[in-house]
Amino acid sequence: MKTPNPDVLTDTYNLLTDGKGMHHKMPTIAEFMSIYKEREKHFIRRQNLQISEEFPSTIKPDPIHVRNIIKNLTSGTRVDTNLCSFPHDFRVKGQKGRITRDEQGRDWVQYF
Repeated sequence: MKTPNPDVLTDTYNLLTDGKGMHHKMPTIAEFMSIYKEREKHFIRRQNLQISEEFPSTIKPDPIHVRNIIKNLTSGTRVDTNLCSFPHDFRVKGQKGRITRDEQGRDWVQYF
């Protein structure tokens, strides 16, 4: 058995000690494991549902936006959209500098 899930272990123990188990005597290891695995499946299923509701995986891209991106990529012209496309001044550990990009798309860092 891999490392058991503490929440599922607690849930299984509570199920057996609350009198909802199969017998009134202490369960065998096989009975405990079968109940534990059943509870673990329910726990994982519930957790997966919660994650899928919180983070939906179906994101539909806007066809007009995709068409514009493909047109810009195939035309070969550079569109200034990000931070490195424009001169950017910075300060790191007391040093000042500037990041720039030339016509060939190379980035330059100048310290002053």
